Amino acid sequence: MIKTGILVPLAAILVLASCGQKETSVNGNLVNAEGETVRLERLSSTASTPVDSAEVSSEGDFKLSAGEITEAGFYRFKINDNNFVILLLDKGENVELNGNALDFYQSYEVEGSEGSAKLRSLDQRLRLDYNKTDSLRKSFQAFQQQGHPRLDSIAQSIDVVFQKMQAKKREFILGFIDENPNSLVALSAVQSLNPAEDLEVFEQLAENLTETMPESDYVKKFKTQLIDMRSKQQAAGRTEIGAEAPEMVLKTPEGETIKLSDFRGKVTMIDFWAAWCKPCRMENPNVVRVYNKYKEKGFEIFGVSLDQDGQKWVDAIAQDGLTWEHGSELKFWQSSFVPAYSLDGIPMTYLLDANGVIIAKGLRGDQLEQKLKEIFG
Repeated sequence: MIKTGILVPLAAILVLASCGQKETSVNGNLVNAEGETVRLERLSSTASTPVDSAEVSSEGDFKLSAGEITEAGFYRFKINDNNFVILLLDKGENVELNGNALDFYQSYEVEGSEGSAKLRSLDQRLRLDYNKTDSLRKSFQAFQQQGHPRLDSIAQSIDVVFQKMQAKKREFILGFIDENPNSLVALSAVQSLNPAEDLEVFEQLAENLTETMPESDYVKKFKTQLIDMRSKQQAAGRTEIGAEAPEMVLKTPEGETIKLSDFRGKVTMIDFWAAWCKPCRMENPNVVRVYNKYKEKGFEIFGVSLDQDGQKWVDAIAQDGLTWEHGSELKFWQSSFVPAYSLDGIPMTYLLDANGVIIAKGLRGDQLEQKLKEIFG
């Protein structure tokens, strides 16, 4: 009797607990999608897993279930492989997702999921920044194709605008993370920052998320990435101002060996670039102008390429009029100098004194010319 009296209440508690759990659902209406099959996939740090699928009704309605999820996670709502949006779903949410299937990314609206709404806001802002940058690139290419007589000054003006846009973007991202310190949505935001400049932001976010969701697969993966970031920053110490630039032994376009140490005795700028890098090509006219102005005073450039295609590399050198020395391994981001110089993006420059010691880095546009003016007068 005593045992029965204990077991019955426990069973009742378990039933009540089970009833208290709610499925997370995604329901809504899609215009121009009658008869289409929509799918919901859970995104882990390494793969996607199908969760549910449904056929859109003649009225455009659909209903999907993410099941009884235990913690927040990223999901992909997909009409097809090229038409989808990312959602950040949490346990028990009843999400409403509406939009036009013909322009789903631009038109979709989401309610009932705070994380998904914030993710949409972030994504739309970053897409706007991308479109503005792309517009700048296309404008410069148009002037370049026209052979505009003031191409150098146009390049400088475009670079100034680009740098201001990047600064505003960084300010927005930092503010967004501050507003969402314990949400996975901040993981999406922080990817737009440069770890070399904002490693402390990455570390603080990892600490916040570890306290909030220590068992999250996303958080564990992020902490692993953070270890790699710290290692790269330690490596970056070898290329700080005042350090001797690591040696590089590369091949010229003609197949001959060229070394960084060959440039000793002259103020030299290492210009990391590639034929496929649009910002690099946009900056090249300014570099050409500065080189022509100071080469007779002892200024040299060592163009180090991250290209894979040797012919495209050679063609870009000729097209942009890069008359200085060049070298490459033609190994893309697998080049040996990438970790040695902690490269995580190009264009990137290192300015060396006559002894091969780093005296400045990351100089572009007016900053480069001002530094050379200080050196050469």
